[in-house]
Amino acid sequence: MKTVSTKILLIAVPFLAISSLFSSCSNNEDGRPGYEFMPDMYRSPSLEIYSSNTFFKDSLNARQPVDGTMPRGFVAFDYDNTLEDYLLAGNELKNPFENSEENLEKGKKLYQMFCAHCHGKNGDGKGSITHPVYGAIPSYADDVMIRRTGGNMNTLADGNIYHGIYYGLNAMGPHNTQLNDTERWLITMYVKELQKGN
Repeated sequence: MKTVSTKILLIAVPFLAISSLFSSCSNNEDGRPGYEFMPDMYRSPSLEIYSSNTFFKDSLNARQPVDGTMPRGFVAFDYDNTLEDYLLAGNELKNPFENSEENLEKGKKLYQMFCAHCHGKNGDGKGSITHPVYGAIPSYADDVMIRRTGGNMNTLADGNIYHGIYYGLNAMGPHNTQLNDTERWLITMYVKELQKGN
């Protein structure tokens, strides 16, 4: 009859023998490393950011972007951040979305998330940000002060508003990375409602 210690030895000896065979992390006495199993786990083949992909034969067209994403270098807006293109956008761009209750509600939700803290819930410029630099925000319904379009805030065109959201204006930062094209147009639609001063 075998004792418990004999059973443990029958299990432990083969395990120790196998584990010593696979001890590849330390160097041998002669300076040579042991065997590496799965070397990619130790030295994974990585790529530098924005470098060419060497894992595919055709590195430029190896993989197509995922649906709904924009590939690097894609320009979604063909207007520059200049006064001329701001005015041009105001003359040329029209909101491609239908002015419906559903779209206005979506625009309102986006406006409240991204704009209301500065521009105010009603577009009156009385948001929760009261910093001196960021606090001088005009009302969308303002019909007194002349803006760089030659008109007032309540006469800004769709393209002017969209351009302002895309590139930012004065102390307002750009929102071209935080919002996609559809979201910017929905906010523009809601801002047009706020211009009425309701």
